[in-house]
Amino acid sequence: MDLLQCLMDSSSHAIFTLDRDGIITHINQQAKVRFGLYHNSQHPHPAGRLEPGDLVLIADTAIGADDGALRPEDLARIGIREPRLRVNDRLVAAGVFDMPSRRPVYKFLPDQDADSLCLETVCEGIPIRLSIERRSVTVTVRDTVYTIGYFRCIGQMVVLDGATGRVKFWQEKGYSARREGIGHLLRGGSYSEKRAGLSLQVEGYHFRDFFEGAQFERDLARVLNGQAPRLEDREYEINGFELVATLLPVPGAEGGRPDGVIVKFRNIEDIHVTILERNNAIKMAERTYRETARKDAPQEASFAERFGFDTLPASVRHRVYKLSQLDCGILITGENGTGKSFLAQAIRQAQPRRGPFVTVDCATISPTLFESEMFGYVGGAFTGANPQGKAGFFEAADGGTIFLDEIGEIPLQIQAKLLSVIQNKVVCRVGSTRSVPVDVRILAATNRDLRAEVAAGRFRQDLYYRLSAFSVELPPLRSCPEDVCFLIDRLMEKIPQKYGVQPRSLSGEAFGKLLAYNWPGNIRELENVLENAVALSESELIYAEHIHLEGTAPAPLTLKERLKREERQILRQTLAQCGGSRVKAMELLGLSKTVFYGKLKEYPNSLSRFFHPGSGYAGSCAPCFADSV
Repeated sequence: MDLLQCLMDSSSHAIFTLDRDGIITHINQQAKVRFGLYHNSQHPHPAGRLEPGDLVLIADTAIGADDGALRPEDLARIGIREPRLRVNDRLVAAGVFDMPSRRPVYKFLPDQDADSLCLETVCEGIPIRLSIERRSVTVTVRDTVYTIGYFRCIGQMVVLDGATGRVKFWQEKGYSARREGIGHLLRGGSYSEKRAGLSLQVEGYHFRDFFEGAQFERDLARVLNGQAPRLEDREYEINGFELVATLLPVPGAEGGRPDGVIVKFRNIEDIHVTILERNNAIKMAERTYRETARKDAPQEASFAERFGFDTLPASVRHRVYKLSQLDCGILITGENGTGKSFLAQAIRQAQPRRGPFVTVDCATISPTLFESEMFGYVGGAFTGANPQGKAGFFEAADGGTIFLDEIGEIPLQIQAKLLSVIQNKVVCRVGSTRSVPVDVRILAATNRDLRAEVAAGRFRQDLYYRLSAFSVELPPLRSCPEDVCFLIDRLMEKIPQKYGVQPRSLSGEAFGKLLAYNWPGNIRELENVLENAVALSESELIYAEHIHLEGTAPAPLTLKERLKREERQILRQTLAQCGGSRVKAMELLGLSKTVFYGKLKEYPNSLSRFFHPGSGYAGSCAPCFADSV
């Protein structure tokens, strides 16, 4: 395989190249899958054509539109001679090919009638159901369903052998490139074989043999003739697909006519679907929020405290609360130690979905084992494989939630399969051709800047957009210093309980040392430092020498910062001395009510225990401020 082909196969786009005569020289796997030139079918059949006596089943959303130019007169081959039938009408029909004596069964609707259309019948003892819905068409033979679902759906045809009653042909996505439209086959055309892993040979053929689109063909001719420069992000309809294409000329000798052109496609169909799903979810969330805003306020506060969200900034806390109520995937970003794994577990506990919770640390899985671990494998798939096979993480999480920690570490070659699982909700084990449906909510986390990873070519753009539709960014601790006080109080309540020791309190000097530190390791580092201090202290009071900080020395404080810290500590000390009585504290400090309450609001997290009547001063840091001034 040459270098160009290797580069094309590693791309997330559909790409093919043409020489100056319009002959296909290279095409990647993405393009073959996109246009139906690669099969991975669960219902294989050999090549062939329609024979007299074959039962033909048709569900067509618009006669003549991306169905092999089907004409009403072509339907006479299955006995339909309906004078009222017109181009663009919807049609469901069952008829026998080239057997005039056999009467067909059919229904149709005019173009302007957008209602669904359904036909149920029995032919030769075989139950048949033909259905056209808003976004899909299906043909059901016995208990087997043959469907094509598109953002803008098109037709489906299934053919049963007249002698055996077995299915000998069915439509698959991309049939236009193979000239297997309904009209083609009714007019005597042949169809190709379908089986797992079958790739059709298109190199060496003219592009018009497989790709149709009037504007696309005109622009391609202009580029090949040197009449137009590169054309970027042009919207085309090619073989019935709405695509965005970029046409890149291959420079010829001495600036003359191009030697060829590189054609790169982006699938806007999936983008439309993703945007639609996201917008609908956002609209639903906004509507729910507006309707229950007053009622939700106390519920949100109680919810945040119950699941540990109360240490987050208010804007982040509100977003987490709303997203946790939706059954949607969530991408959690933030530096190491900001609590991404904890937040994922809390979201899972709070969500309406039940079922298993499977955590996958993507950074610890060997790249060679990633596919088998994530998606499973069948017995004998590779050397050393379990003879009984093994289910992957996605199958293990079926009906529940999978948490992909450090998703930025997933190998690039596995990202395409992960995207397919997310979009199609099926997995295919290594060594198998059978698809297994999975119902899984995906939570993902990373400390990487995925946008930068996309720009560097280390992370697929389409996968990033799929994951980031709903996201939460956890801020570093240094960006919200007011949270440090609150976190210290929470952790000093939790840590002694964790280790079964008496409650501990911080001296003023120890507390100030913690506040002055920059916390590059964020919440995880803060918790580790306090756990170490609790373990080292021999009394109920923790001193500065028990606080061991590593890394960068704390940045010097400005005069304003020092004064604010001293003011905050004086307020905490005075309130503690007064047993939490704000009236006594105001008198002792000689402050007016307006100034005093303004100070309380200025330091909400540090003085939060004094905001509520009857709260007292019984927290873990109660004795610690006597020496703080």
